Amino acid sequence: MIRLNNKTVIFILIFSSGLAIIPVVALGQYEQGISGPFNLNTAWNIPNGDLAIELSSRFYYNNKTFYYSNNTVSAITYWDVQGGIRLMYGLGDRYQLGLTQICYQDNHKGEGGYNFPDDLFLSVKVKAYSLKNGAWNFGGRFLTRIPVADHHNVILEPYSAGKLEAGVFGLVSYTANPNFPEHGLNFHLNLGLIDHNDHGVNLDESGKSSVLKKHNSRELIGGVAVLMPATKFDFSAEFYGNYFVSKPPPTAFSRHSYVYFSPGITYRAFYWLSFSCGFDVRLTPNKSSSSSYIQNSLPNYLPTYPRWRLNFKMRMNLISRIKARFAEKEQDKGLVTEKKEITVYDRIADEKKHIEEAEQELEEIIKQRKKMDEILARLKKALEINEKKKKGDKDKNSKKINDLF
Repeated sequence: MIRLNNKTVIFILIFSSGLAIIPVVALGQYEQGISGPFNLNTAWNIPNGDLAIELSSRFYYNNKTFYYSNNTVSAITYWDVQGGIRLMYGLGDRYQLGLTQICYQDNHKGEGGYNFPDDLFLSVKVKAYSLKNGAWNFGGRFLTRIPVADHHNVILEPYSAGKLEAGVFGLVSYTANPNFPEHGLNFHLNLGLIDHNDHGVNLDESGKSSVLKKHNSRELIGGVAVLMPATKFDFSAEFYGNYFVSKPPPTAFSRHSYVYFSPGITYRAFYWLSFSCGFDVRLTPNKSSSSSYIQNSLPNYLPTYPRWRLNFKMRMNLISRIKARFAEKEQDKGLVTEKKEITVYDRIADEKKHIEEAEQELEEIIKQRKKMDEILARLKKALEINEKKKKGDKDKNSKKINDLF
């Protein structure tokens, strides 16, 4: 049975509040602004010189109750919790560097039952080109996994053999708002291949099995996502999964393919801070973790992958040059002063206010014009009446003169 020791309890209390990271081995997270899909990558990058940090967590648990003939009952709970930290840095107009350290991972092995720390991930994302004035974006992402954890081949987690792994991904993104991609309806498509470099690796840590992989395991990972932004909340829906082109050895727990549906919601507290929550639901049939090749004490009712999973994420832009860049461009025009820093979104709101004021002034002008038209119409009518009166008087005078003669 997996027992919750003090470190695990502390981790759950802290990281379930949103202080850890979703595993990048799945696909990754968004990188533009503070809104984006949970499990996929966008094809655009954070701006040059910006530094962002993501703290998030995810967990799953499995309860099992046992009823005995002597009317006694016992229960057992298996937890799967993961957390870490991720840093992203914008390098130039086309590159983004990423570093992810999984700080905590339940491994259900040995004393304690967790890796602290777990593996390290390094990534480079490249923005290739754009179409339709930036509405369509295409890019690529290169990922490597550096084994740091004490234990690998962890049940309920994506496959890892404890070797240096590498992957490459193709990225496609569409946004209805090219100027501010995350503020318009946007779609994302990811597809990539990971080489697990597990040739000749013995996954059985007990040493009782000598089943080795003759060739490297290779895995396709992909997904699609749609995001619908609102004023303060953004709503997302994602489908993501995997397919093993070359399956891991029989001693591997996670050697089956999976597909998840993941709805999510993001609250944009400020331009530099957001909070997200997502819920993964597995769509593929359940696969038992039991195998005659796997030597362990775990029960066979545990699934290979979680049936559900709850995710939390908090993102902060530690260094954001949005305000600085905007101020530099507008300083000569007197739009930014030392006493008042105007962000891009504040400036847009300010322009909107000016437009509304101009529209009100235009309405007043139109009203005044209507009044002037009415006054002119009355004057014109009065002049016509006066002209008719004068003409009538003239006709009367002519008639009187004629009568005299």
